[in-house]
Amino acid sequence: MHQVWHFIRHGQPQSKGCLLGASDIPLSDEGWQQLVDSVAHLTQVDTIVSSPLKRCRDFAEHVSAKLKCLLLIEPRLQEMNFGDWDGKSYEVLWQQTSNPTIGQFWQSPDCYTPPNGESLQLFQARVINWWSGQLRHNRSANNVVFTHAGVIKQLVSHILKLEPNNTHAFHALEVGYGKCVTVHVYYDEQDKAWAKVVF
Repeated sequence: MHQVWHFIRHGQPQSKGCLLGASDIPLSDEGWQQLVDSVAHLTQVDTIVSSPLKRCRDFAEHVSAKLKCLLLIEPRLQEMNFGDWDGKSYEVLWQQTSNPTIGQFWQSPDCYTPPNGESLQLFQARVINWWSGQLRHNRSANNVVFTHAGVIKQLVSHILKLEPNNTHAFHALEVGYGKCVTVHVYYDEQDKAWAKVVF
């Protein structure tokens, strides 16, 4: 059996220049159009899965209604929760954060956690927990997932079998607004999944 997964990052939100994790900010008009362009080539969709945050969910509901296909809202696909930093401008965070600073977090996210935020380890665990469940139970042939850059980076890192404490995926992968990362999954005779990132 063969599955296709299209992981699509949400479009440009209404707030610019801010660290958005759990903050529930809707799409801008530009962001909506970015997603329209991203899904234009998708002709076969069986299941849509979405983060519950508005910048993903609003468009997922639109596409689901248009294509008349199943929509699943999945909390584990939310962006990392940045705690007290969430929703604040990068300018403010660079000027005012300490113990840890945002610079320390960006450089070593496995060692530092934003105040009252989610650790990288917990974030990785919930994303991989969701994906592992899909490989065990989901056999829809064509899947579209509306989610966030951090989630997509963790999934790609996991599929490529990077060590969990290897934070290169945090820095070296860039997923732009409305961009799509495609993963093909093949199941062998023992129903073991073999995933490939397809460029």
